[in-house]
Amino acid sequence: MSGANEGLSMDVSIVIRTKNEAEFIGETLKKIEEQEFSGKHEIIVVDSGSTDSTVDIVKKYDVRLLEIPQKEFTYGRSLNTGAGNAKGTFIVNLSAHAFPKDNRWLTSLITPFQHSQVAAVYGRQLSNGQVNPFEALQNDLFFGQEKIMCNMKNKKMLKEVHFSNSNCAIRKDVWQRFKFNEQVPYAEDILWQTEVMEAGFSIVYAPDAAVYHTHRVSIYNAYKSSRDCAYSLELMKQKRQSILLGLYDVGVCVGLVPNSIFQNVKYIWRNNYVEYLKIAPFYVISEWFGWLVGRTKYRVKK
Repeated sequence: MSGANEGLSMDVSIVIRTKNEAEFIGETLKKIEEQEFSGKHEIIVVDSGSTDSTVDIVKKYDVRLLEIPQKEFTYGRSLNTGAGNAKGTFIVNLSAHAFPKDNRWLTSLITPFQHSQVAAVYGRQLSNGQVNPFEALQNDLFFGQEKIMCNMKNKKMLKEVHFSNSNCAIRKDVWQRFKFNEQVPYAEDILWQTEVMEAGFSIVYAPDAAVYHTHRVSIYNAYKSSRDCAYSLELMKQKRQSILLGLYDVGVCVGLVPNSIFQNVKYIWRNNYVEYLKIAPFYVISEWFGWLVGRTKYRVKK
């Protein structure tokens, strides 16, 4: 551990997970340093076995560095490690390659906690469509321009909540009651969201707390993320485990793929990202195939 602000109480602890993020982590830390925030804040970086220059770059900044073995990594365990070492009243989880849009990002993320029943706030995610139009479309659908406050009293709003540990803040005392699941390979944020809201808390979407968050196009990563997410969500829902139900999943997949391809192609064409037209069907099919594999893995799980 390398130290910053040792022994001081904090208003906010910003937790960033890293592994081989040398290309982006310096820019992210610079954007955090530029924040106009009236309270005290610290930065905690949890690294899980970087083999590039990530750790060297991090040590140039005023941060606390925690290192965990790669074999022990899950998203939930990494976040819990950071939160367990945090001194802040509020914990901000930020992706290492998510750049705050402006210098009011942190203030916008923390302000909604004025309401005592708010357990978490998540911000908008913007993607560069020239780098990944598929992700840009998804973020346009998930992260709109209207502020949302949601709880179980307003169940109609549940489908509008897309809480994400890529850009969010949570109360530390709520985290102490509801820690992130360390067993699932993905979607630990969605599981946490469900637990917290079922306990009676609210979650706020703050579009002004925006970050630029883009991944380069990778058909394999699209498959893997979709597979792991589908499996984790089925674990959460505890649906029936039956091989026969896999036939239903196949039918759903086959029925939805054509429309999904059409939706992505239309978005790509309208935004003039035409160089991605050729791979659009393969990208979409890889996502849906991952979804099917993840659900099948759960169906046949002993």
